[in-house]
Amino acid sequence: MEKTLSQRKKRAIVQAAAELFLDKGYGSVSMDNIAELANVSKRTVYNHFPSKELLFSEIVLEVRNDFGFPELEYMPGGNVSADLQDYAKKILAMIRNERFLKLLRLVMGESGRFPELRIAYSDQGMKSILDTVSDYLEAVGRPVDDRLLASQQYVGMIKECLFWPVLLGLIPMPTPEKDEYVIKDCVEKFIKLYDLA
Repeated sequence: MEKTLSQRKKRAIVQAAAELFLDKGYGSVSMDNIAELANVSKRTVYNHFPSKELLFSEIVLEVRNDFGFPELEYMPGGNVSADLQDYAKKILAMIRNERFLKLLRLVMGESGRFPELRIAYSDQGMKSILDTVSDYLEAVGRPVDDRLLASQQYVGMIKECLFWPVLLGLIPMPTPEKDEYVIKDCVEKFIKLYDLA
């Protein structure tokens, strides 16, 4: 289906903003810069996005969606361990992507001056992952008193072992075999902790 002129302009604005934000930082980019790169008027930018914060939220959502945001759905009689291991691999693939890493660095570097970045990243990024895991745990039907905490523990184990140390340059990128081993071990411990088997 062919997009309307308005849809094409909106897309151009989002692409221009993503390129500028990820390359130059949030604070260094003006709506004028975005309009110029998108080849639209500043008024057109504001017609689609009344504020830079809303435009940034759209960028976070777009970057997240670029990776086919991972889904996790429990099927009765399904294999919880296999489901959680597969989801962990999908999360890692998404957050290790260079474009996602640029977004994360941007948020980390500029959220002190622009707290709205942290909120947009959280709402469109990590919160969605935690909600997905929480919904999965509810569907499994086992009593988990604090599903949000359990979701944070699951994601935290994976990221603490296989993401943050790499991002900080403390360890080299793990091999696929190491990823597999760590994910399996984390998931087994998580299942045991919450009696999900």
